[in-house]
Amino acid sequence: MPIPISFMVRRARFIRGATQGQFATHMGTDQATVSRWERSKGAPNSSNLAEIRRIITSAEPCHSRAYIEAAPTIKYMCERDNFLKPLVISRGLAEAAGFDPGDVIRNPEPYMKDGIRRLNKAMQSDTRWKRGEIAFFEARFFSANLGGWLRAIGAPLAESNAALIEAAPDPNPKEEFWVKLTPFEHMDDDA
Repeated sequence: MPIPISFMVRRARFIRGATQGQFATHMGTDQATVSRWERSKGAPNSSNLAEIRRIITSAEPCHSRAYIEAAPTIKYMCERDNFLKPLVISRGLAEAAGFDPGDVIRNPEPYMKDGIRRLNKAMQSDTRWKRGEIAFFEARFFSANLGGWLRAIGAPLAESNAALIEAAPDPNPKEEFWVKLTPFEHMDDDA
């Protein structure tokens, strides 16, 4: 299944840590255009699509154990049907929280605080996620381990029972948990 363009745009923007406006400036367009790309209401031209792919592929392979472990950013690969079962944790996440990733993988229970538990409950209770109908999700949750709110983007990994979650600190002081799911049916297929 091809990667949806809207997910590619969101992920590239997320990797750069940019707002839609900042990403639009980088891409030589405006915020409204980036918003349309992210809602599958339009597609980037060939040069913008090449730049989006360059940003994403500089961070690939996203499912590689070595890549995730070495990543200086927060990356968390877990079982798709149980986010409380980590498979791989990035160096960035471990360093930010001050723990050894191996300890978490061997004995995750002490590290699974409110935020990830709440995200897990929201995702696992959605029947569309369980049936494999969700292309990706975005979320905002509190990480007790990191002592702050995170914005995350995640997706199931093709042909495995795993999901990859990439997160970054959210500087927005508003304390609000949310999850937004994007089903495949709302995606474009021409990536």
